[in-house]
Amino acid sequence: MLKKGKTFEIDKEPEPSKITEQKNFSIPPSPETKDEKTVIGEHIFIEGNIRGDEHLVIEGSMNGNIEMGKHNFALGSKGRYEGEILAQNVSISGQISGSVKAQGKVEITKEADFLGDIKAKSISVEDGAYFSGSIELKREPHRKTALTEKPTGMAVSPSDKASVVQSDKANKKI
Repeated sequence: MLKKGKTFEIDKEPEPSKITEQKNFSIPPSPETKDEKTVIGEHIFIEGNIRGDEHLVIEGSMNGNIEMGKHNFALGSKGRYEGEILAQNVSISGQISGSVKAQGKVEITKEADFLGDIKAKSISVEDGAYFSGSIELKREPHRKTALTEKPTGMAVSPSDKASVVQSDKANKKI
């Protein structure tokens, strides 16, 4: 039996003493893991938690939490999910009840039924999707000033001055 990674030379008339082994140091590169993904089929039901270091697609049903870190998660149009999802980007086409925390974007397609909360940098919801829940977009505000500050140069009424003074005194006690 020949071993992978080794080559053999054989003379015209093979004699056991004439066979020499030469090591082959050229190893083919391993495939990149960037595009690897795991697909859970539509006839699979999972109850429990999943953690992974590659992209995940669920076409079946799952009840539990998913933690994909820097990888993407997708729930197919026939997929059913209940729990919490933590992933880089999330695409929802099936039915979901729970919360989604994405470092990047959450996409809800027109086939989706979404009931829960979303925290992400951006979100898109296609026309026709069902969505009931809350959305919190993670980004810096456009304006750096607090909403309660009054613009400079505006007249302040005596009652406003009193509330500002009281507010300042309360802040100094803290």
